[in-house]
Amino acid sequence: MAGPKGESEMLRLDFLKKRFSKYYAGTELPPPLRLEEREYGVITERGGMWRHLAFADLKDMQGFLRKHVPLHAYHSSAYYKSPGQKFMDEKEWLGADLVFDLDADHIEGAESMTLGEQLAAVKIEFKKLLESYLLSDFGFAEEDIQIVFSGGRGYHAHVRDPRVLDLNSHERREIVDYITLTEKDVSRFIRKRPFDLKQFQQHSALKFTYHLPEEGATGWKGKFRDGVLEYLDRAEVMDRAAATKELARAEGIGKKTSEELWSELFEGDKGQRGTDIIRRTNSLEAFSSDRNRNHFARFVLDRIRVLAGETDEPVTSDIKRLIRLPETLHGKSGLVVRRLSLDELDGFEPFRDAVWEGFSDDPVKVTGTEDSSMRLKGQDITVTKTEETEIPEFAAVFFLGQKRCEVTIS
Repeated sequence: MAGPKGESEMLRLDFLKKRFSKYYAGTELPPPLRLEEREYGVITERGGMWRHLAFADLKDMQGFLRKHVPLHAYHSSAYYKSPGQKFMDEKEWLGADLVFDLDADHIEGAESMTLGEQLAAVKIEFKKLLESYLLSDFGFAEEDIQIVFSGGRGYHAHVRDPRVLDLNSHERREIVDYITLTEKDVSRFIRKRPFDLKQFQQHSALKFTYHLPEEGATGWKGKFRDGVLEYLDRAEVMDRAAATKELARAEGIGKKTSEELWSELFEGDKGQRGTDIIRRTNSLEAFSSDRNRNHFARFVLDRIRVLAGETDEPVTSDIKRLIRLPETLHGKSGLVVRRLSLDELDGFEPFRDAVWEGFSDDPVKVTGTEDSSMRLKGQDITVTKTEETEIPEFAAVFFLGQKRCEVTIS
C-alpha cells in the first residue's frame, strides 16, 4: 500500500520527473518562432513559477529542459528586445501573438461530462473559432495560425499575422467582443420592412414585417441567417421534448415560452408551418409576438457564439501572457502539448495522439485515490480506490499527473 500523504506525493513527483526526463532526453523540440525574443517560465516539482528565462537558441532551450525537467513549461506570447530582464518595463516589448485559449471551464454542463466529452465539446467550439472567425471574418491565413492542444482540457490558437502583433490590450479585447458578441440587442440582425400605414384621426401607425438578412450577408448578419436555417434543419428531426428542453435552457425562455416557440415553428400542415414560412419567404413572420421572435433570435445568436461568449478574454487581451510551450509535457496529465495543422485537428484524439510513444507498456503498481477509468492509446485503463493494481507506464503517467492514483513502486 502507499505510504503517508507526504511520502506518496514525493513518490508521485519522483515517478513523473523520471518519465519526463526520459521524454526530454529523447525528444528534439521544434523551435518556437523568434525563440530568442521570448520570455520563458517553468514550474518544477518544487512548485512556484520560475520565469524571466531567456534562451539564445534551441540548443540552449533544450539543454535547460533536459537539466531541470519541469512539470510545466511556458513561453510568452510577446516578443522582447531583452526577454531575460527581471522587470517588465526593461524587457522592451516588440509585439505579441494574438492568442486564444478555449478550455472546458467555459463549456456549459462541463461538470457532468467526462474529460473526453469535455474535450470533444471544446473542439467543436475551437473549430468554430478557427473557421468562422479567424479564417473567415478576419481573413487570417492558415499558415499564420498555430494550433495547439494544451495538454490539459482545451486548445490554443496563436495568430502571428503581422497586422496583429502591435495591437494593444484594448484592441485585442475588441476582437474578443466581436467573436463572443457581448451585446444583447437582436434588432441589428433582423431586417425590418414597412408594409402598412394606417391613419387614425391625427395619428399614424406604421406596421412592419421582419426578415432574415439577405442570402450572402457577411459577418454576424450572415452567421445569424445561417444559424437560423441550420437550427431549423436540426430541430425539425428532433423529438418535441428534446427540442423544447434545449430551448427552455436558453436565457429568458423557460418551459412555457419554449413550448410556444416549438408550436409556432413546427406544428401544422407541412408547407404551412413556421419553419416552412421562414425558409420560403426569408421572413420571421412565423411568430405570434415580437417577444417570441426576439427570444428565438437571441437563442440562435447564443448557439453560434464561440463558447456562448466565454472564451478566455484575459488570455487574448494580455500582451505579455505566458502560454504553454508547444511539444512540452503537461504536468497534470503527462500529455504532450501538441502542435497541430488544421487538417490534423479533425482526426486528433488527445488520449491517443498526445500520449508520448516513448512511454512503455511496462506494468507499474499503483493504488487508486478514487475509482477512475480512462481509454488511453486504445486501451481501457481502470484504477480502484484503495486497491493496488498494475497499469502500463504510459497510463501511470496520466493517472499520476491527474492525482487519480498513488505509485506503489516507481
